[in-house]
Amino acid sequence: MKKLLLETSFSKIYMIVMIIITLLILGGYFSYAMFTVSKEKGNAISIVTGNLEYKLTVDDADSNTLTVESNSSKTFKVTLSNPNNRVARFNFYYIGSIPSNVKMGYILDCEGMKTPDAKGVNLEKSGTAASSNIYKIKVDNNTNNSITINLGVKVGLDYNDLSLDENNYLFEKYEVVPTNAVELVKNNANAEDLDYATATTSQQKEAWVHSHPATEQTDALTDYRYIGVDPNNYVEFNDELWRIIGVFTVDDGTGNIEERLKIIRKESIGSYSWDNKDASTGAEDSYGKNNWTDSRLNYLLNPGHESENVGGSLYWNSSSGTCYSGVSNATVSCDFTNTGLDSDAKNMIADTLWYLGGTDSHTTSSNGLISHFYTYERGLNVYSGRDTSWVGKVGLMYPSDYGYATSGGNVADRNSCLNKELYNWNMVEDCYKNDWIYNEIYNYWTITPHSYYSYQTFGVGKEGDVYNYNINSENHQILPTVYLKSNVTIVDGDGTSCFPYKLS
Repeated sequence: MKKLLLETSFSKIYMIVMIIITLLILGGYFSYAMFTVSKEKGNAISIVTGNLEYKLTVDDADSNTLTVESNSSKTFKVTLSNPNNRVARFNFYYIGSIPSNVKMGYILDCEGMKTPDAKGVNLEKSGTAASSNIYKIKVDNNTNNSITINLGVKVGLDYNDLSLDENNYLFEKYEVVPTNAVELVKNNANAEDLDYATATTSQQKEAWVHSHPATEQTDALTDYRYIGVDPNNYVEFNDELWRIIGVFTVDDGTGNIEERLKIIRKESIGSYSWDNKDASTGAEDSYGKNNWTDSRLNYLLNPGHESENVGGSLYWNSSSGTCYSGVSNATVSCDFTNTGLDSDAKNMIADTLWYLGGTDSHTTSSNGLISHFYTYERGLNVYSGRDTSWVGKVGLMYPSDYGYATSGGNVADRNSCLNKELYNWNMVEDCYKNDWIYNEIYNYWTITPHSYYSYQTFGVGKEGDVYNYNINSENHQILPTVYLKSNVTIVDGDGTSCFPYKLS
């Protein structure tokens, strides 16, 4: 009797198992093999009772090779897609060894690509957003011959181990060779006569050469500026995102001339008065004194003013206390313990001669162009008794820094914007909306004073123009700006917001 019951129970289990297997077969689960196959050419791999397919493109064209000419560098967009009706696993690799003087690897980007993995990566089934993976592969060919790199793909089920066979190799992360920051920007810069509208996307992300005539305080100079809505000028500095304005030839205050990287904090550190002295504390009236050398904002940002009861060097020293904001010596609480400069950042900042020239003619249409402001900033026209230059660490942008950062747009191109008065930029959206410094929420202070009024300084308005504002206003934001030492190097990153340049 026990034997009969046991046989009956076993029969039921056997029948249940067979039913489950039958259902799985009908559902297509076993239409794919339980093992994997690799293939270098073609887009389909036959596996026993069915097919697992893949699609591989290089720069959006069907291909399985990367070709780079001699002594050149190229970045490829390689897309691996899953066209199957189920999740599948893929491994992507190159075949064979490469010459020792060829460097290559994948570059991380903002798309969140799945990086190569020894066992492969899963891609969702066709028709979903995650059914493909885009790799950016950079190849530096430092040989005297062109090279061709063959790509391979290994395909399996989502639980298979796709470890690579002999002579097949994963792409590793492209390691940036530490490069002098100034030289990197200069070497990648576009020619001055290259039209932004006809430049490639990668060119538009780099800096542009710009030549300037001599001014009252400078010789004829050439600088390298980033322009457009969102160029690749992000840099990690002070454990924050800053952006590179460009490379400039500057004086260190002793007559030593060298090229340096000029950077500006991406976000404001707060809203404070440029200066709010009154007649009792050193100003000509109750509206502040527009002399940067002894301005209260200067004292807040720079070292050497710790003896000040209000604001003195708080930003430089990452401290908290009270800061000047509002009319006639008014103050507010301020805290820079998390936003002030750390020791590594301070060690990279160089003393620099900042030009403090101003103008009173910005409202005259023929004198309000960006090129005019560049000349004013480096000129000698100031309010009586004001300094024309200052040597220090932390300053603010010039109006011309803002103006030259535009690429222009479809209606008003860059040349049109360069020939439009900054005072009237608010009427030309193509100019300010294609300028990476522009912010539609806030007004920002610049370092440049008005030369007719003792209490006004120029600022960048949220409407897109440059205008003169009373310096005791509360609604102007602060973007600290610095020149870095000429020996600062870039050790990682590509300048994008996701992978900013890292400095050392």
